[in-house]
Amino acid sequence: MPTGVAALDTALGGGLPIRQLTELVSGAPSSGGQSTLGRLLSVTRAARQRVALVDGAEAFDPLAVPPDDLAHLVWVRTRSVAEALAVADVLVRDPNYAAVVLDLRGCGERSLRTLPATAWYRLQRAAETGSAAVLIQTEAPQVAAAAHRLLLPSPWSLAWATDLARAELAAQIAAASLRGRPTEERATA
Repeated sequence: MPTGVAALDTALGGGLPIRQLTELVSGAPSSGGQSTLGRLLSVTRAARQRVALVDGAEAFDPLAVPPDDLAHLVWVRTRSVAEALAVADVLVRDPNYAAVVLDLRGCGERSLRTLPATAWYRLQRAAETGSAAVLIQTEAPQVAAAAHRLLLPSPWSLAWATDLARAELAAQIAAASLRGRPTEERATA
């Protein structure tokens, strides 16, 4: 599933793999995590696909996204990391969603580190039975079961970024692959 961000789609061999966990590590504020989510919403809206966003820190700002791009979004705000994982576990099994985004940025590294690795493997197994691409956004590498881990390493200058349109801004996102390699099979996903 294409994300609409060329650097990510290239690193993943064409887009987010279906039925697998992909971790996107936004190493610093203003490194492109919110822009990536915005582009994914735009691309899936154009393809008339539904997206579920599990917002672990109530950080999503719907005013930062064009209203039309929100038409196919189901946004779930949770109160804890454990609750966010439980909700994501249910949503990845639902065939109505092309993508499930679990945004854990802002949840605190300490609360994420207390999760057992089995929680991530449970989510991975749930994803394997569904039909959605699963994107997990974190501030530091956390997801033991991620087939792919990408890093958005460099923050943008706000003065520079505000002069660009959303699509141009997304084209400037740089990503480094920390885990996983694209294959021909995934390139067609």
